[in-house]
This record gives sequence, C-alpha cells and structure tokens, in this order.
Amino acid sequence: MDSVYTTTITKAAAQRGIRIEVLDPVLPIFALCHGDATVRCYNGLTDFTGGASFHLAQDKGAANRFLRQNGFHVPAQECYTTFKRAALFLEDHERIVVKPVSQWGGRGVSTHVSSRPELAAAITFAKRYSDELLLEECVHGDDWRLIYVNFEFVTAILRTPATVCGNGTDTVRSLIRQKNARARKIDPSNRIPIDKETERAIAAIGLGYDSVPQDRQKIQVRRTSNYHTGGDVTIIGDSIGSQVIAMGQAIARLLKIPVLGVDILWNENGHHHIIELSPDLAISPPEGDIVVEKFLDFLFPETKRPADPVVMAVANALEKLRQPASKTVA
Repeated sequence: MDSVYTTTITKAAAQRGIRIEVLDPVLPIFALCHGDATVRCYNGLTDFTGGASFHLAQDKGAANRFLRQNGFHVPAQECYTTFKRAALFLEDHERIVVKPVSQWGGRGVSTHVSSRPELAAAITFAKRYSDELLLEECVHGDDWRLIYVNFEFVTAILRTPATVCGNGTDTVRSLIRQKNARARKIDPSNRIPIDKETERAIAAIGLGYDSVPQDRQKIQVRRTSNYHTGGDVTIIGDSIGSQVIAMGQAIARLLKIPVLGVDILWNENGHHHIIELSPDLAISPPEGDIVVEKFLDFLFPETKRPADPVVMAVANALEKLRQPASKTVA
C-alpha cells in the first residue's frame, strides 16, 4: 500500500476530506469514502471500470484486435505458438517486439529483435513473466501516453529510454547503479534493470557493462522507454493536437473506460500506431499531481476545489506566453 502509486491518490484525497480505508495491507487495494459514497480502487483502477472492459484493454492481443477492428492504426501482431512460426514473422517484419500478453512496466519486453538468436533469447526472457506471448511489428516514433479521466483529456507524457552519462572513470555498470541509487530516493520503481536486455542495448552500440564511457558521453542503456525500466518522463500535454486528443477520447468512450492511458508511437511524419492501452494506469510523478485532481473530481465532484483566481490568472498569462513558441502536433 505504501507506494507512490497509492500515496499520490491518498494524500490528495485526505486534503479534500475524503476518508481512506485500507482493504489489503499488501495489495494496493483501498476504498475512498466521502459522505454516503464509497469507491474501491486498485491504484488508479476503480469500480467504475467494468471487469470485461478491463480485460479487453489490459490484454495486449485483445486490445490490438479490438482497435484494428474499429479502424485505429496498430502494429501487426501475432500470438506466439512455435519458434518456427515466430521466425517466419520475424522474416516478414525484419525487426519485431516480443512481449507477454498481460504485464506492466516493460516486464519481459524485448524490442528491435532482428535475428534468430535474439528471438530465442527474447522468448525465454518473456516466458519468465507469462506463458502467453505476443510477437509485434517494431514501429518507430516518439513514445507518448495520453491520459483521460471521465473520458476527457487531462495531459500527456513523453517517455524516453533510460540513459546514463559517462564521467571517464566509472564503468557502465557502476553508472547504472549510481543512477538507480539516486532514483531510489524519489521512486524505487524507476530503476534500470541490470539484465540481458540492458546488456543487449549496450552491446548494440559496441559497449559492455565493464566499458568506461568518455566524460559526458550519453549512453542509452535500454531500448524500451518504460518508466519502470529507468526511462524518463516529460509532461507534453500542451503540444498534443486536437485530432490526436480526439482519437484517444474516442477509444476511451468506445471501451467505456473512464480512466485510461492510451500509448502511441508518433513519428515526425505524423504516422502513428497505438501500441498499448492502460486501464489501470499509475497515477504517480511527475504527471500524477495533475491527474489525481481530475481523478478525484470524477469520483467525488462535491469535493472539487474552486479555482484560485490568482493562480488561474498566472496560468493563463503563462499559457499566452507559451503559445507562439509551442509546436502543436496534428
């Protein structure tokens, strides 16, 4: 219970006079209570999301098929059955992603798989987390998550792969451990794994764990951009265009899931693919402080705080200053 995914919600709720009941001391299941209303939560997942809808969005294969059937752009995908069939899929697409059907935080995911030995290793890695695997076309672009609460767009984040910066003295392994130690003080889950997938990413640029990067040399040590594998997150809500926002909103309404993350890979030519959906998204830093207010407004509208006129005036002035330099996509 005592993690940033729950405390971001519970601290903001307590400030509104919303009571918290811990329903399980281990799992992040709790109830938010105000007046006669009680809502059960599992992190950001609530009783307002139906069980069938949750599984449709959470299962990465089912979500891909559902989105494709409804006219959305998604990567080519296939369920893993045999290595022979997987090798044929690799031949068709040259570079692929291997991942568990239902996992979170980049667990068991290998990207840019381009050879049979890499494919075999990726399958072994993914099977540590699930017996059901997916093969997916490797598509390229900036990794965005658009976040919706009560079917309305709240904000978006840009996720970038984990990097370390050389100092001319320490090895890559040491630099990763140092970065993880710094991250542990803020959020222990934002950690770069020291595993085969990280080793493969480093090897792709001709280095190893014992290599010593030059001073100020930036090293990308992970190919996935997940926050839970040490990736970085930047809030980019102001730069997302109305057409993209409307697309994500249509998905949330079609699924009837009021709190949803829509993960998109978007390239500079405007081409995009929806890669995953998150019906149980983590409400946590840095975007969590924005999302949690809309989340609580949705659950308990009677606790909604009136906007501070001074704060609003400053925010509006800053928005006007940003607009000329803002690059809006689609």
